[in-house]
Amino acid sequence: MTHARDLPQSQGRLMTCGGGFETWLQYVDGFELRHFCAFELIDDPRGRACLADYHRKLVEAAVANGVGVINEGLHYRASRDWGTLIGYSREALEEINIRGIEFYKDFAREYKSEATPMLVGGVIGPRGDAYNVGRTPDEAEAEDYHAEQILTFKKAGADLVTAATFSSVAEATGLTRAAKAAGMPVVISFFVAKGGKLKGGETLEEAIAQVDAATDSAPAYYMINCTHPTEFMPGLDDGGWVRRLGGFMPNAVAMDTLDLCKLGHLEDGDPAELGGQMADLARRYPHINVWGGCCGTDGRHIGEITRQVAAVRKAGAAA
Repeated sequence: MTHARDLPQSQGRLMTCGGGFETWLQYVDGFELRHFCAFELIDDPRGRACLADYHRKLVEAAVANGVGVINEGLHYRASRDWGTLIGYSREALEEINIRGIEFYKDFAREYKSEATPMLVGGVIGPRGDAYNVGRTPDEAEAEDYHAEQILTFKKAGADLVTAATFSSVAEATGLTRAAKAAGMPVVISFFVAKGGKLKGGETLEEAIAQVDAATDSAPAYYMINCTHPTEFMPGLDDGGWVRRLGGFMPNAVAMDTLDLCKLGHLEDGDPAELGGQMADLARRYPHINVWGGCCGTDGRHIGEITRQVAAVRKAGAAA
């Protein structure tokens, strides 16, 4: 079993990851994703080929810059409620979750090296909609609900669990407790609105402090995803709490995420500009080791982000 302290990113290694590729699948590859569920494409020959092509370009861009990869993202909505909506039984959902982990293990085996460590992660999205937030589960409900998918990831041999686009402190707390009970390293990635606050009004500092207090600081680290640097940077400062941040996964452009999902085309911004923004953050926060991408990003963005962040890290080591 992997321990949080043994993760390469916890030992100072630069890593990347990708998420939000549902927009790519919809607007570039032309798939109609039922309830934004990408996981079922693993059973579609063309869908699986498109997933493999997207992830291969991401991994190869990172490897070219000497950066490791957390291979994850496919399972974002592969939990009970979303699976039921598209006709999956619990048994079928468990089976496809496991095959999704195997999909990522193939990439890890192919590209793993001493210079570019490869992890396999299981991403879990909120029980409800991350962006059009209605009722959110309390801590006990969230622990019970998310434990099912976490235990499946453990059974499949995943290295870690990432809770992505969470905007409820209570739900993040419950999921963290479920991961802790299962003995799985867990990362909490918050979705913040413009101004750097969660949907409930908490600052990042407040949200992290509350989850840590309720779970004995169980998360390996925290992240921010599915928002642009210009949107989440107002929520950052140089206080000690920032040491609990371990990664960023920005969107390609500054635009409301709901709008991004309804445009009918992909907004991919300027990869070099996004890489520069992430490099600026790397100079400001040299302890952060995970530099990925979310909606609108692909191998081009990951290439620029990893290239520019690696250069910052190299310059800092030489200084």
